[in-house]
Amino acid sequence: MTIKIINRYTDQEILIVEADSLRGANLYGADLYGADLRGADLYGADLYGANLRGADLYGADLYGANLYGADLYGANLRGANLRGANLRGANLYGADLYGANLRGADLYGAKAPWMSHDFLAEVLRREAGDDIDKRKVAGLILVSRDWCWRNFWAIEDPLKDWVVQVLKPWAEVEGSNPPDLLKAALGMPVESDDEDDEDEEDD
Repeated sequence: MTIKIINRYTDQEILIVEADSLRGANLYGADLYGADLRGADLYGADLYGANLRGADLYGADLYGANLYGADLYGANLRGANLRGANLRGANLYGADLYGANLRGADLYGAKAPWMSHDFLAEVLRREAGDDIDKRKVAGLILVSRDWCWRNFWAIEDPLKDWVVQVLKPWAEVEGSNPPDLLKAALGMPVESDDEDDEDEEDD
């Protein structure tokens, strides 16, 4: 069986895979820029270092997939299953993770999608453990999709410093470009007003 992967922007074939499915497929380092992979079964697939910039992975099953160092800049990952996926060092900046399942995914060293409520809430939930107050903070971020960074930062909460420290490792990833409000809280140089502090990805 032949699987043709199409570029969502040009409708041109970008990759042909001779297989019955993409489940467990070896796509190591593949150039899948703008690929239309909506609903694709990529369970356990090897996408190490793959170029997935602008790819449409809406509802895709990426359970346990290897996305180490993959470039997912601006990718549509709405509703995708990323449970247990390896996202170490992946570029998630600008990716849409609305409703994505990130449970158990390895997010170490990833370039964070700073406007993603789902990503931030998952990171905080993990660090919160069984602490109810900390879990409430993570929950507030997840459900308050109409709020931006400035709204959250305006809240006087003793756990704000905890949030800052939890997010620090992602803010320190080279090229991660965290919001200016977070930079200032961490004592990092703030070069200019960050419009992203006001823009929202999630609807």
